[in-house]
Amino acid sequence: MRKVEKTRWKSVRDAVNVPLLLWTIGLVIYGSVVVASATSGMTGGPGMFRRHLLGVAIGLVPMIVAWVVDYKVLKHWSGPLMVALSFLLISPRIPGLGGAAKGATLWLQIGDVRLFQPSEPAKLLLIVVMAALIADFEGKMDRPKDVARIMGYLAMAMVLILLQPDLGTGLVFIAITMTMLLVGGMKGRYFAVLALVGALGIGVVLGFHLLQQYQEDRLLVFVDPTRDPQGAGYNLAQAKIAIGSGGVSGQGLGSGTQGNLHFLPERHTDFIFAVLGEELGFVGALLLLGLYLALLVTALAIAASSRDLYGALIVAGVIGMWTFQILENIGMSLGMMPITGIPLPFLSFGSSAMVTNLGGVGLILSVWSRRYGT
Repeated sequence: MRKVEKTRWKSVRDAVNVPLLLWTIGLVIYGSVVVASATSGMTGGPGMFRRHLLGVAIGLVPMIVAWVVDYKVLKHWSGPLMVALSFLLISPRIPGLGGAAKGATLWLQIGDVRLFQPSEPAKLLLIVVMAALIADFEGKMDRPKDVARIMGYLAMAMVLILLQPDLGTGLVFIAITMTMLLVGGMKGRYFAVLALVGALGIGVVLGFHLLQQYQEDRLLVFVDPTRDPQGAGYNLAQAKIAIGSGGVSGQGLGSGTQGNLHFLPERHTDFIFAVLGEELGFVGALLLLGLYLALLVTALAIAASSRDLYGALIVAGVIGMWTFQILENIGMSLGMMPITGIPLPFLSFGSSAMVTNLGGVGLILSVWSRRYGT
């Protein structure tokens, strides 16, 4: 009897990565506290906080499902998943289904009821599909046509996402793919070529004014933060003031002046880090960065322990998604990155992003729990 109990305990222990769950729980709780504070002075604040908690509860479903399902099964479904990815990206453009926000068609909605942002779960589908494609090369991407094949699939996804237009998600897609190509064994010279092509592409986009006007304005403000302080540069200026006024220990939860006096726009979503910096100060920001670092290092260890390249690529894709979003969101609040609508993982208000992030945790746990071939 004791032997059976020990076997069961070992099976459970092997399936659960306690550190990963602890860091995730810590980030979710920390994020919920900051969201509660950020929304407390807003119209409908209590309702928004309840929606945030509902998003966490809903996110547990895909997390558990992704954890329980053997990730290797997903490789055999890469074709249908690619179709699903394409549908998610094009669905906001379908008449009667798309809902506009901030100059882009980002939402899937029926009538006046917003359902979710298709671009969020599309990130996980991209990871699963790209992992299957890159794994086929068995860690040896040494021919130009191999790289061209992967970049062709990325280009198709980028076209669909930019039709919305959603530049931020497009950048996340690129970060995910580049991270997975690095793990997948792509030669360094191809990274150099892709970087050159990317730089030329940026030049063409800017030279021919292919961006939306608000996107161009954000880039100009990034180059010159003092440009248009009451217009395109207003958000950045207020975010910097909020973070700077937080000092070492902050002004206290719910006591941030920039947020409470409504100087800081989008404080519960895009600029949630500015709220944290103002109310909890350098110490609070350092705690957040520590939790992120612990989460990413744990995920890296899980990728290294994967029994196959496909599993390692899945984990790498999730790591790439989180890392870029963390750097971009925090960076834009500090004026170190251009302003985009990219959410801060586990912190920004938004059920779609929370569900996606928890789903990513589930994928990582699926790889971890099957590292011995079980």
